[in-house]
Amino acid sequence: MIVNTRPTEIADKTNDLLNELKCDFIHVPFTKIEELEPPASAKILLDKLGNYDAVIFTSQSAVKYGIKFVQEKCANVSHIPIISIGLATQRCLNELGISSVVPKTYNSEGISKLITKKDYRKCIVFCGDKAPQLLSMTNADIDVFPCYESQDKKNIDFAKIKKLDESIILIYTHQSLEILVKNFKAYEMEKIVLICASERIRKLASNYSFKDCVLAKSPLDNDILNAATKKSN
Repeated sequence: MIVNTRPTEIADKTNDLLNELKCDFIHVPFTKIEELEPPASAKILLDKLGNYDAVIFTSQSAVKYGIKFVQEKCANVSHIPIISIGLATQRCLNELGISSVVPKTYNSEGISKLITKKDYRKCIVFCGDKAPQLLSMTNADIDVFPCYESQDKKNIDFAKIKKLDESIILIYTHQSLEILVKNFKAYEMEKIVLICASERIRKLASNYSFKDCVLAKSPLDNDILNAATKKSN
């Protein structure tokens, strides 16, 4: 049984694909996404938006909750280079008529390499409340604009997972992995196969008693589900 742990706010596409693939699955969200009122120190950054070499969006939620601040300060953003962390984020911007580029690898390391290649010296990152990994991966001057927060969901139905003979759990974030580890004993982990969206998550997960920790080709839904269906066959 495949377990989709994505927050309800962004789970529909994954669930639709699981249905299309005729997979046995359940949706048990581990987190929830809520809009965050940016601090005054972040809002001040918008007054100098034109001084940045690039605007970076780290997730679909960053676009959903952050793009309005960009548009309020700059009605036409076509002259500002915009970077999306991956194709799903790029698709969100495309739906708003905004073009962006994606790195070769859909993660912070990929963005860092793109920044270096383009010789961008100063960028602003629209992200969640947790500091992005990018800050430690580049020498560029990075300003952070937090516009949403990912909270641990309350009253998660872990019993629905624990009663399964074996489960294949989709883990997209470090936060979701932490929630799983806190609520499952070692012998319960032994029945779980993890599908990990990044090498960083896989490395962290390998320290525990999970039956297997599989790294998906990329964090894209198709690649995550391809890895999951291979383990379920």
